[in-house]
Amino acid sequence: MFDSLLWQQFFTQFHFIRPWWLICFIPFGVIIFLRWRFDTKSELSDIIPQHLREVLTIGEQGWKKQLPLKLLAVCTALGIIVCAGPSWQREASPFGEDKAAMVVVLDNSQSMLEKDLPPSRLERSKQKIRDLLNLRAGGKTGLVVYAGSAHTAMPLTQDSAVFAPFLAAITPDIMPTAGKFAEKTLPVIDNLLNGSPGGTVLLVTDGVTPKAIDAYGEFFKDKPYQLLILAAGNPDIATNNPIDMKSLNQLADKTDGRVITTTVDDSDLKTLNNAIERNMQINGESAMPWKDMSHPFIIVMAVLMLFWFRKGWLVQWCLIGAFTIGMTPHQAQASVYLKAETKTKVVEISTWDKVTQVWMDLWLTPDQQGQRQFNKLNYLEAAKHFEDPMRKGIAYYYAAEYKLAQSEFVEADSDLGLYYAASALARQREYVAARSLLRQLDKKADLSPELRKNVEHNLKVILGIVDDVNRMSKSQTGTADGPGNSRELNDEPQTGDGAEEQASAEETVKQNMTAEQILGSDELANKWLKKVDADPKFFLSRKFMLQLQQDVPGKGSLSQSSPENGTSNSQSNLPKTQEVQ
Repeated sequence: MFDSLLWQQFFTQFHFIRPWWLICFIPFGVIIFLRWRFDTKSELSDIIPQHLREVLTIGEQGWKKQLPLKLLAVCTALGIIVCAGPSWQREASPFGEDKAAMVVVLDNSQSMLEKDLPPSRLERSKQKIRDLLNLRAGGKTGLVVYAGSAHTAMPLTQDSAVFAPFLAAITPDIMPTAGKFAEKTLPVIDNLLNGSPGGTVLLVTDGVTPKAIDAYGEFFKDKPYQLLILAAGNPDIATNNPIDMKSLNQLADKTDGRVITTTVDDSDLKTLNNAIERNMQINGESAMPWKDMSHPFIIVMAVLMLFWFRKGWLVQWCLIGAFTIGMTPHQAQASVYLKAETKTKVVEISTWDKVTQVWMDLWLTPDQQGQRQFNKLNYLEAAKHFEDPMRKGIAYYYAAEYKLAQSEFVEADSDLGLYYAASALARQREYVAARSLLRQLDKKADLSPELRKNVEHNLKVILGIVDDVNRMSKSQTGTADGPGNSRELNDEPQTGDGAEEQASAEETVKQNMTAEQILGSDELANKWLKKVDADPKFFLSRKFMLQLQQDVPGKGSLSQSSPENGTSNSQSNLPKTQEVQ
């Protein structure tokens, strides 16, 4: 594969470490010239004509004439180059302080739970990140995660032992808001890299929005960073939410970045690591000495000097080498796959399906193809074709994929999208989150009369359901199944507020502190951190929520537990599809 960074580094930084040795080419050139003049002017050239001399004289003619001496001249020229020390990259630091800084931007949305990369896209991505950290031992690495909001999970650090547990704790349910807004990571990235030359941004995702493509293009136009994209997904396997390779390639073209597909072996990691190091060597600042790259020339010289005096050795050894390589058996390579926790039916996309899709792309836009499938009631297939988040979300909604529908509706970033997202939450029995979202919409003054009517109707229904759940919870207070046995960050939907247990003042002292108070005081922050459970997942969830409250005061948040699919009893208005022209 053509490596543009390698050739860019070669042409921009090639030089000789000891250039004074190149002066030896002057006497060497004089000797070669005199020898050539001596060979061309034979003693018989003035006596016998050229055409008769070629027939009457015995000996090798043409390029074979004095072949050993010619090869000796080649070896001498290579020796001068070796002494001059060609170089185009620096030595690697033995202590790791000269490693390139890298910020990993990890997509933590619901679509990363697809299982086309077993056990899931997210788990495989985290495994690849861990392996890349081991490959880059000593390099500074930071971690940024995003869904509906972007947060720093780990600042730049060289300690992979600290990095690993926080990476393992990354799951979609720790995010305070749903969505897929990669563009919100840009201020966080700039804050971590802080303009350092030679830095790299590694985006691990299964797709980006057009808005994110434009935002990334503007950002990387003025920043000294490179963008590498690790495509988390398998385009050859059919899933409910397939990887969007088209958007990833568009992002790479807009930012002069590079897309690397995930592989079973470590070839993708080696490609990433080489790109990171070369970008640091081209654009970064390094105090390490230049690396002498003349070692391959020494091997060539040794081989030529070993056989130069043997007549005809060149042809014979080439034949032997070609025969040996041709007879060498190719060894089969075994691939190791991670076993998924649950058995998932994997449907591979056939060649005929790919040809059919190429044919359809010639005549119909993706949205038109999606509408065609939608009209046939193939809602899941329609969602895979739609590019518009609203249409995609509606198709997922009708296909009963409410988690995916909710994510797409939030991504639409509109009042109607939030209204539909509340309906999707209600279908997952996330009544508290749906109520919060509807209340947020109800407070807006610029809602259309029809939408406000629908919001008020659904809010009334959801409030009734939450009240019923709260009454049931209150009746079970003090039991094993009551609210005293509450859990956080689990897989159960939050259907109600729950009833508050009464405790004596000697047992519990409740303190109400705002996010600004906790983050602004070291004493309060340390006190709060001591009360945080040792589970990094719980810590990150609290941290992200506090960051969101500090950055956007008063902004409503959307609960992001992992609910099971369910059906509400509400008579809420369902999303309506729109015809595509």
